[in-house]
Amino acid sequence: MRLLGLLVLGSFITSLGTGMTAFGLAIMAYASTGSASAVAAVQICALAPLILLAPVAGALADRHDRRLVMILGDGGSILGLLVILAALRPDRPSLALVLVGVALSSVMASLTEPALRASVSELVDPEQYVRASGLLQASSAAKLLVAPALAGLLLPVLGLPGIILIDASTCALTVACSLTVRQALPPRAAEAPAPARERLLGGWHQIRHEPRLRALVIIMTALTTTIGVVQVLFKPSLLPWMSASGVGLIETLCATGLLIGAALATATRARPASLLTGGTAITGAAMIAMAARPWLWSVAVAGIIAFAALALCQAGADALARERLDPGSEAAAWGAISLITQSGYLLAYATAAPLADQVFSPLVRDGGIPAALVGSGPGRGAALTITATGALTIALAALLGAARARWDPRAAPASPTKSSKEGAAASADS
Repeated sequence: MRLLGLLVLGSFITSLGTGMTAFGLAIMAYASTGSASAVAAVQICALAPLILLAPVAGALADRHDRRLVMILGDGGSILGLLVILAALRPDRPSLALVLVGVALSSVMASLTEPALRASVSELVDPEQYVRASGLLQASSAAKLLVAPALAGLLLPVLGLPGIILIDASTCALTVACSLTVRQALPPRAAEAPAPARERLLGGWHQIRHEPRLRALVIIMTALTTTIGVVQVLFKPSLLPWMSASGVGLIETLCATGLLIGAALATATRARPASLLTGGTAITGAAMIAMAARPWLWSVAVAGIIAFAALALCQAGADALARERLDPGSEAAAWGAISLITQSGYLLAYATAAPLADQVFSPLVRDGGIPAALVGSGPGRGAALTITATGALTIALAALLGAARARWDPRAAPASPTKSSKEGAAASADS
């Protein structure tokens, strides 16, 4: 666990730097163009390579030393940061060149996640999978919780170039952590080289031919879609009723839920399936409470509970999926899983707002039960959409409990043959 902790520390450090750069670039893009589309372009260039290249990154991590792949990813992302620095000319920043640098940095950073997640199985025992998943989530929460506040403090003092230099230094520290772990481990045993196509598709084959793993991927995609709906509709549901600073405060408080859930996952002894089922139910109930009324503290408390429960869901799902993966192509499997599950964000981004505007907002205006649930007025259609998503999440938890034997191998009843053998052995002993 010590070596994994060192890798997680490196991941936390680089996540902090990445989040600070993302915050600064969003402000720069809007200030220089006055366009929200420019901000969205920066976000797309940062996110798309991470999602689309995950299977390729996983295949590379299975073929080569996983810590070496992480070193190349973190070290190579510095090249993209240097391109961004070159684009930030004092007289006239080049947004196009900034986008090139963001995309290059993201392409290189895409190498790290599948390799890091696959390293868990090499560094810890199966009993520690849930705890390891909690640690990984805590490290990724840095860019949501700590990075924006820290960047807001440092940006007026250091400027955006200073923030980017800090980001580059965090990448260098992460490389040092990965090098230390690599030197402490024995070299991986040499394996017969598999064809490139087989390595690339190895993760997809595992998902396709393992029913329980396939079911878990579907569940994880549904939960990712849930998160995406909240991300899209959270501000529209609250901004008509409170100030932007109040909404920002609530977002910061909600992000603490991720850290709370990650801490609970590292400390709990609950079984992964129980975490997944219970966490899904709690998430759905908290979403309904979050959307009930636009009151600052009630939304904040419900949001903290929702995101803490989501962290528990993720820890349980990761541990269950990890038990079903082939160690020889585990990174490729995580790459494929990442591509599928992250598509839930894209689904939510494409559908949540139209559903809120065209379907749920008219229901609130008409009064009746929908208005009684979330109130009426501006933004309440978005709140009703979150409520409906929360109800579907509770229904998903009920289905998980009813069909647990299908996706959790340890919940399956003993086979008749095994039971009869155990009965015969018991009779013989008596």
